[in-house]
Amino acid sequence: MAHAFVSLLCIVAVALLAPLLSWGVPRRMLPETVLLILGGVVIGPGALGIAHIGRDIGFLRELGVAFLFLMAGYEIDVNELRGTGGRHAMIAWGGSLVLAFATVAAVGVTGGPLSANGIAIAIAMTSTAIGTILPILRERDLLPTAVGAAILNHGAVGEVGPIILMALLLGSRSTWQSLVILLAFLTITLLIVRFTDRVQRAGRRLVEAIHLGGSTTAQTTIRVTILLLVGLCTLAEVFELDVVLGAFAAGFILRYAVPDGDRQLEEKLDGLAYGFFVPLFFVTSGMAIELELTAASLLHLGAFLVLLVLTRGLPVWVAALLERRRDGSRAYSVRQSLQIAVYSTTALPIIVAVTQVAVDAGAMSAPFASTLVLAGALSVLVMPALGLALSSDVDRAPAVEALAVVQGPVEASGRRAENAAEAPQGPLVASEPRRPAGLAEPPSGPGAPGPDGAGDAADGAGAAGIGAAGPSAPPVPTAEARAGARRRQRHDLGVRQHGLTASEARYLAERLAQIEADRAHWRAQMRRQRHLDREEAEQRRAVLRAQNRAHLREERAQLRELRRETARVREESRRRRDAGGPRD
Repeated sequence: MAHAFVSLLCIVAVALLAPLLSWGVPRRMLPETVLLILGGVVIGPGALGIAHIGRDIGFLRELGVAFLFLMAGYEIDVNELRGTGGRHAMIAWGGSLVLAFATVAAVGVTGGPLSANGIAIAIAMTSTAIGTILPILRERDLLPTAVGAAILNHGAVGEVGPIILMALLLGSRSTWQSLVILLAFLTITLLIVRFTDRVQRAGRRLVEAIHLGGSTTAQTTIRVTILLLVGLCTLAEVFELDVVLGAFAAGFILRYAVPDGDRQLEEKLDGLAYGFFVPLFFVTSGMAIELELTAASLLHLGAFLVLLVLTRGLPVWVAALLERRRDGSRAYSVRQSLQIAVYSTTALPIIVAVTQVAVDAGAMSAPFASTLVLAGALSVLVMPALGLALSSDVDRAPAVEALAVVQGPVEASGRRAENAAEAPQGPLVASEPRRPAGLAEPPSGPGAPGPDGAGDAADGAGAAGIGAAGPSAPPVPTAEARAGARRRQRHDLGVRQHGLTASEARYLAERLAQIEADRAHWRAQMRRQRHLDREEAEQRRAVLRAQNRAHLREERAQLRELRRETARVREESRRRRDAGGPRD
């Protein structure tokens, strides 16, 4: 037990130092994840040898993997996967899979492309480490953007696809038995989703009790989440599947249960996951790397990294480049498509898992597995750095077009103009986000914009008074005039920045007005409810005060009665004593 605590002490020390060192690097060019892996290499058996992965640390590492993919599954938008972005991500992963098996066959790995060794290498080349790049995307504020949504789509498919292939092709059972087991696991997951939906509808008191207990020492929301995570991971282990599949399913179910998010729950999960379990996984992954680098291992490392870029990055780049918006224009520029491909080429956790399965089956040697893991770690260092070099301030536009209209104009420097008086005189810039899945298509007018988002000049000048040069923005003295100028600026921004027609802009404006009216209505309802709650609380306090007064009066009456009884007994005793009778 002492050795386990020494190893854990070294691991948490590395987990603390890694972000401090990462913050000291300009523009965060060195991600925290890379430093965690390098720190694990330093303290591991391959270098200083002061920390070891025993049974205790190994179990904590499995929990780290579970929390990593729980958070990754929670960040995935299922509606996006059902939309155009999800379809492009699936097609890109299918292309990566075909290229991977073709590459394995062309290179001539030991055993051939259909052997356990060849299948493991092919699966490793098609993976995307969404759990690894998720903290990086969060640090760089890319999660709520269109580019971040595309990376999450490709990452989700590039994570779940290899996991399913591992269960089907690398398990100890036959392919048909593995398929039946996967279908059984999926059925149980869907039943949990159905049960969650029924509890939300019928068990309102239970749901309210869980939410109320979440802000007390009971922490019921976190306990329910942990129960869901451990339950599905246990189910995956019972079915002899990878723990990652259960954790990912738990994240999907949690997102279904909280579709609009819960800031309090998310902050607690972030503290639990990214504060301890996730850093522990990355540090222990570095500890498992063997640093016996020879000329052959360096050649294999470089070749695998190049093949990873070709088999995974190239299809993602082509898919992002070919994705189109409703008006026929490109959803992403060439630079943004390359940025999405670079982030999607980051791979590590699946490489660790698939090489471990291959080594346990005796199909892959431990040194070669360490070389592949080291190549995956190198991709975590190189690819996010390239993604940062390809980034621009215009990529920070929201993924949802209506949200961009609400937030107002964005200057070329990335600073958001607060009102119409501060709006830049030159053209406004922003990324070209996709229309969110499930948004009803508004009626389109004759002045639909072209691929450059500029629209027809005549229609643009005649629709709602919107010109090519944008509205003038002199300072106005009254608040109403400023509000009207802001509304006109948002309307102009919707037409020019997002390639919307006049009818689409009017549709969004009506929707935003309805949202504002609903918000005002709910604010009034909340104020009325708070007033009623205060009145009810005051009535309860008045009732309690009246009950206390009645109780005090009753106690005083009982005390007076007891005193009279005592006086009567004393008087009788005195009479008997005076009469010479027996004493009590």
